[in-house]
Amino acid sequence: MDHMNVVIIGAGWSGLTLAKTYIQAHPDVDLTILEAADSVGGVWASHRLYPGLRTNSILGSYENPDFPMTVDKFGVKPGEHIPGTVVHQYMTDFAKTFDIWRRIRFRTKVEEIQQATNGRWILTLTTSQSNDGKEETLTKKIAVDKLIFAIGVTGNPNMPDMPGADTFDAPLFHAKDFLQKKELLRTAKKVVVYGGSKSAWDAVYAYSTSGIQVEWVIRESGGGPCWMSPILVTPLKKCLEHLVLTRFLTLFNPTFLGNNDGYDFWRRLLHGTVLGRWFVGKFWGTLEGDVVQLNGFDKDPEIRKLKPLFPAFWSGPSLSILNYPTDFFQYVKNGTARIHYADITHLTRHTVHLSTGEALKVDALHCSTGWKHEPPIKISPPSLAAKLGLPTNSDESRTDLTRVADTEILERFPSLRDQPQVTAKRHAVDVKSRKTPYRLYRYMVPPAATYERNFAIAGAVLSLGSAVNAQMQALWITAYLDGSLQLPKSMDEIEYSTELSTRFGHWRYPADYGDRHATLAFDSLPYFDELLRDLGLKFQRKGSWWRELLEDYRPADYRGIVDEWIDLQGTVLGREE
Repeated sequence: MDHMNVVIIGAGWSGLTLAKTYIQAHPDVDLTILEAADSVGGVWASHRLYPGLRTNSILGSYENPDFPMTVDKFGVKPGEHIPGTVVHQYMTDFAKTFDIWRRIRFRTKVEEIQQATNGRWILTLTTSQSNDGKEETLTKKIAVDKLIFAIGVTGNPNMPDMPGADTFDAPLFHAKDFLQKKELLRTAKKVVVYGGSKSAWDAVYAYSTSGIQVEWVIRESGGGPCWMSPILVTPLKKCLEHLVLTRFLTLFNPTFLGNNDGYDFWRRLLHGTVLGRWFVGKFWGTLEGDVVQLNGFDKDPEIRKLKPLFPAFWSGPSLSILNYPTDFFQYVKNGTARIHYADITHLTRHTVHLSTGEALKVDALHCSTGWKHEPPIKISPPSLAAKLGLPTNSDESRTDLTRVADTEILERFPSLRDQPQVTAKRHAVDVKSRKTPYRLYRYMVPPAATYERNFAIAGAVLSLGSAVNAQMQALWITAYLDGSLQLPKSMDEIEYSTELSTRFGHWRYPADYGDRHATLAFDSLPYFDELLRDLGLKFQRKGSWWRELLEDYRPADYRGIVDEWIDLQGTVLGREE
């Protein structure tokens, strides 16, 4: 059995950034990345680059702090959304620049994880390889000292169980496989797109712009369409992705993150008083009202069908941006894309039957139906999954710790008592298949194994600052695994902090994925602050109080953060000696 020191599962943003950071801090480390696909990128891997895929972010906002995406090299102009093909090339170049590429084992899938009595991890791997033109699958086991999950939360596709699927006799596929079905953009005349997420909007746009009639089915039993915003919002016409990382505006978001940063008084005023909550309500009302007006939700009966069912306040990072080169809504207005609020009851040959009684005869069924709330890896025994903070079979029992956390959250943020009266995403799945949320200290390490320092999870979070989030988590995990990060001495403190963050997601984002995993929108910057303070690094990095409050944070603001931490460790060690 092969033995390895540090193994990262997944070569997406989180995995590559963690590898770069760990190698930078420990150049001689024995580090390997296991990647099931044949390319890097995760959601930006070559096989997932569906037609028209672009980032919500514009140039300068979606890059590693230490590896700028330059205009000359990557061809993206300032103010442009970045094509998926460019992101993939960027991540490939990133892996090669930072000595990561040679450490990646492609086409290697982790099938099962166990833990030996000596604490090491035993991984069962399958590796695909060609032999004389034939595909062969080899199985082997390896032992690992330190293990990091970096597979994110969008790697295990959720395909709905539809009666009659075996008789459909037409392409039926998940959005993850859109690239493999791209010939439909040339051959199909009519397709059904099922779902209301950003990937559904992307699919509707791709088919519509190809002259294909789209029957857009949004589940009546689901959470409705996601919030889609123009890139410039508010009367000041500010970039939305910059607003969410502007410190002054984060104060209008109820969050337990970022305390003791010098602004606690203003948070208490805004969220703990009636007058403050009125101002907070006006802020969110202005933001939402601007999006409603700019999109014309209340001006056209067809466009109105795309108005979300829940207020924007309750939406987390599923809030997305209209990053299309032409007007999306024209295709809804002219009937190229017809919207149906219904569930699919069953399928027959080339026909999708809806709960409204309609029968849609189509050439394909494209499912933008999200992701399963569990990693695509078997954890043995099942009790190990709970120890690792991973989703397990639902347990509706409420512990004393949960009640204490709920009480604190609602006392600090009374506005969260007024939950939206909509069918939330957390209720859109069958109760029998519902899983517990990820339970992780700082959204990265399981309380039960915190002091072992041999396991962590990177990327079990959706954030509107995902590239920076990957770097912050990578540095924190590196310090955690090598023992230099100081942890609370009390297990009770770790347990309660974890429960508080888990329950906060439940209350703050009930119409998003807050009940499943970390969900950060305006919470992103306070979260980065929290991790930097854990590491003993400067988190207010703008140089003056007015810039600190009013300028947004971008990756460039954190350039050199890993070297700062390495220098700090040298200083600390020098003092100890």
